Amino acid sequence: MPKAEENKLVAKANRTFEESLKEAGIKGAVAVIADGVEMDIRDTPTADVKIQPVFTETTEGLKVLRHSAAHLLAEAVLELYPDARPNAGPPTEDGFYYDIDMKPVNQEELEQIEGRMKALAAKNLRIEKHRLSKKDLLERFSHNPYKIDKIMDNVEDNGYSTVYSQGEFVDFCKGPHVPSTGFLRSIKLLTVASTHYKADENRPMLVRIYGTAFPDDKSLKEFLHNREEAMKRDHRKIGQEMDLLVFNSEWAPGFPFYTPNGFTLKQELTNFMRSLNTLHGWQEVATPHIFKDLIWKQSGHYAKYKPNMFLFTLPDGDNYGVKPMNCPGHVAIFAREPKSYKELPVKYSEPGTVYRYEKSGEMGGLTRPRMFTVDDGHAFLRLDQIISEIKDIISMIKETYSTILGEPSLTFDLSVIDKEAPENYLITYRCRDCGTEAEARKTSMAEELSCPNCSSRNLEPDFTTWDQATDQLRQALDEEEISYTENPGEAAFYGPKIDVHVRDALGRSWQLSTIQVDFFMPTNFGLYYINSESKHDRVIMLHRAIFGSYERFMAILIENYAGKFPTWMSPIQVYVVPVSEKFQDYAKNVHEELLRNEIRSTFDNSQETMNKKIKTIRPRRPSYIVVVGEKEEESGTVSVRNRSNKQNVLKLDEFIASLKSEIKGRVIDQTI
Repeated sequence: MPKAEENKLVAKANRTFEESLKEAGIKGAVAVIADGVEMDIRDTPTADVKIQPVFTETTEGLKVLRHSAAHLLAEAVLELYPDARPNAGPPTEDGFYYDIDMKPVNQEELEQIEGRMKALAAKNLRIEKHRLSKKDLLERFSHNPYKIDKIMDNVEDNGYSTVYSQGEFVDFCKGPHVPSTGFLRSIKLLTVASTHYKADENRPMLVRIYGTAFPDDKSLKEFLHNREEAMKRDHRKIGQEMDLLVFNSEWAPGFPFYTPNGFTLKQELTNFMRSLNTLHGWQEVATPHIFKDLIWKQSGHYAKYKPNMFLFTLPDGDNYGVKPMNCPGHVAIFAREPKSYKELPVKYSEPGTVYRYEKSGEMGGLTRPRMFTVDDGHAFLRLDQIISEIKDIISMIKETYSTILGEPSLTFDLSVIDKEAPENYLITYRCRDCGTEAEARKTSMAEELSCPNCSSRNLEPDFTTWDQATDQLRQALDEEEISYTENPGEAAFYGPKIDVHVRDALGRSWQLSTIQVDFFMPTNFGLYYINSESKHDRVIMLHRAIFGSYERFMAILIENYAGKFPTWMSPIQVYVVPVSEKFQDYAKNVHEELLRNEIRSTFDNSQETMNKKIKTIRPRRPSYIVVVGEKEEESGTVSVRNRSNKQNVLKLDEFIASLKSEIKGRVIDQTI
């Protein structure tokens, strides 16, 4: 999706943006960007300002469109269910949702709500913004405790905020929104779910209605077609058909069990990454799955991940946590002996399995399990090595996806700190009274940090280290001539990062790879190296994952290929079936010869007919089906069928040679 137009025009003071756009001959804009801030086209600037029009065909415009569609949904619900109490309705990557306190909704009722939305859109109701005092806001929404909470949290005493109205409907919101409901004709309600208010199981249960909106019916139909195709490719459905994995909700909810086929797929990916790591100087290590909780407190993970950690206490009173991350284990290995500046970088990799407590309603197959394996890597560097190592990791990312997915579309995000919310990050604070500097992270807004030297609370955040790290990432991207989007507030709690998004065969974008700069964890654990002057110097740490988690990446691969993997990663590379029982010995010989050549072969010696065997094996999606009978036995050949049902008769040694070449070259398309 393109961004808002680069060409800027000047909006005149004391005239609405809409009037300036009209004068410039620009039609169809739903909002504008003025000084980097999205605003309604009916807003009026107090001074001349450069603006960019925002259209619904852009990423920014789609968000505005879908946010407005969420309001339309709430309006339709209130007209049909006057006792309902809306909570919040944000846009999402591919649509929107609204959480509403109301009775559960069935499919028929969902269709009625959608019908009402379309009727309201057809009325082309004007959408208007109004500025109200906190007192007036509280009075206006006195009947809705969810809106009252938001007003109390977001509006200062004696302050003001905005509401948006369309017809009789009014919602507390900062906007922006489309000018009228007429822009919201291409909409579709998709599903209904339930959620607890503020994700707290002790709070009321709300109905969450999901929908989507597009600028036109053609785009909507294309999305719905792709969505239907995605449902057919659901990795849980295909995973069961291919016998890749098992989930047992009674024994271990949220923990995948890998069958031989599933383990084979995961192992092929592991071997690929192991080979790539070796070529780029990463040494493989293995670390424990359980640490004392003081390690997680020292690393900073405890404050961040405690609600999602599996914690327990032993009879001797020691507290432990099952690892949610692999970082401290790699730190322990690096710290085992002093390193010279000549020995850096030191780069450790590990297919490390980690554990996160996900609530039962939030788990989703391999995309969000409670146990997953990360192709984790941690590099310990000198300051002058950061840019070159980031660029090398970027080359690994490109090689990975070109090999496994062909030439997919990659987009890069630079996630940086939100300096207005320092409590979300591990940063340096400087004491204004004694000058002491210390790294710290607030656990809440209510917490007041104090100086470890003089106990003063007169502290100021120092973002120098964060700025240096961000500049290093930015420079690496620039030198690689990679375009990227900068996202304030999306950084990890210990440092800025690069996130890479990959587009699959259905056009869906997935955030997979990440590269993160960390100045703080090495400091927390006292890591150092001996510099050229024989003095201790600060170690910088790079965190990187290329697949992300194996589980999530496998789910994406299953759905991208609909289970029809390239032969090199296919669990069943060849399925051997005799025409009849008379030729089982020859079929067995073919099967054993394939195994001797390290080709994954399955031999079916059951009593079923050949056609029944082939029909039964199809859902397992073997790369090739080899059928042998009298002619093949006499000539030493095999009859080979590929996934397109194209058939070739080859000498057995020719087939093996061609197949080995296809596997070794990690070719995506079948060659036989």
